[in-house]
Amino acid sequence: MSVFAEAGIQFSIITPDRTAEVCTLVGQHFFTDDPIFRSIGIEQSTYLDSCFSDAIKGGSCVMATDSYGKIIGVRLTEIIDRGSWFRWLYDFAFASFIPSLGRIAWLLGKPVLQKTCEVFYALATELNYDVWPMFDEFCCQKILYDVLVTTAKDARVKGLGTELVKQGESVGREKGCDYSVNMVTGMYSGKVFREKCNYTVRQELFYDQFLDKDGNLYLNDTREHLSIFTCH
Repeated sequence: MSVFAEAGIQFSIITPDRTAEVCTLVGQHFFTDDPIFRSIGIEQSTYLDSCFSDAIKGGSCVMATDSYGKIIGVRLTEIIDRGSWFRWLYDFAFASFIPSLGRIAWLLGKPVLQKTCEVFYALATELNYDVWPMFDEFCCQKILYDVLVTTAKDARVKGLGTELVKQGESVGREKGCDYSVNMVTGMYSGKVFREKCNYTVRQELFYDQFLDKDGNLYLNDTREHLSIFTCH
């Protein structure tokens, strides 16, 4: 019997009826620790909750529940199909619109939205993170696209994050995904993907070298987290 079974922990695909619980978990344990979200001041919102809800509806997201049925960890993912032209068009249009959205946010006096646009556009550029060219690189039809991994701070179960990643990989393979791609922002998830699950690092950017056009740090509350990297 595994250490998780002994502790009464079960892993399963997240169903839409548990979306609210997932959003609460993410708001309490991911937003407060992630170096990018914390530095920018991003908080739980209706828009982000709707993004998580859409991912859950796709049927590839995995949760860990304790012996009482409480959710203590999640891995949220999306399955991207190279034939999804609507999704490609949406991603292309959104990426193209981000700089303009940042300027609009500045005009409207929305500093968090402005900063969010600036940071994520700069990160995507610096890390060259775009799933669509990867289909040709990997010669595949579907890719498991990672949204986030988080666990409850009071779960106190060693290896829970690693097992969530592995469970997510298993679901992805069942649904036809040969590859998983990720943007990893924190040192703890970094150890899971890089050391425990042997993902290949594609690009890495250290936070103390992530500077705006004036030479100032984009992120000023990264704490113990040192870098962000993409991997597969």
